[in-house]
Amino acid sequence: MKKLVLASAMLAATVGMTAVNASPYVGASVGVNVNTSTNTVGGNPGVFRGVPVKLFAGYGSVLSQSFYLAGEFFATLGTAEISTSNLMKTSYGFGISALPGLMLNDNTMAYVRAGLVRSRFSSVNSMVTGGQLGLGLQTSVTQNMDLRGEYTYTDYKNVGTINSPRTDEYTLGLVYKID
Repeated sequence: MKKLVLASAMLAATVGMTAVNASPYVGASVGVNVNTSTNTVGGNPGVFRGVPVKLFAGYGSVLSQSFYLAGEFFATLGTAEISTSNLMKTSYGFGISALPGLMLNDNTMAYVRAGLVRSRFSSVNSMVTGGQLGLGLQTSVTQNMDLRGEYTYTDYKNVGTINSPRTDEYTLGLVYKID
């Protein structure tokens, strides 16, 4: 999985440099995440709900009339608590993703996210690696500004006594394309 993500990011950067309209971008997003596991406490699975704040930077391009490809680095700066389960709280993290997409029209695209993420779980006070898949839509608001909505699913390896931790995350963000 790591090699696939790294190869995709390198491909996006390499191919994008020769494509027309290739450009770097930066952005920020906020959303809601739900961390769950197969552990049960009182008959209920462990659950944490939070509000993640993220920053991201990438390089992307429309490679043909309708195919888009980007490589992206991102960081979760913090996660505000909505409900508490100290075992399941992720406080910050970072990752890399490849974003292949399909242009639906001149201003809107649908894309898939595939990547790796490292997140800090509060219960074990250490960083844990997970694989990430997602779906999103991005549309132009102005010439250099896009609005992005995304769902991502992250599956982590076991964390201490937490079995099969995973995250469902819904975010809304702004993307600034640097020309």
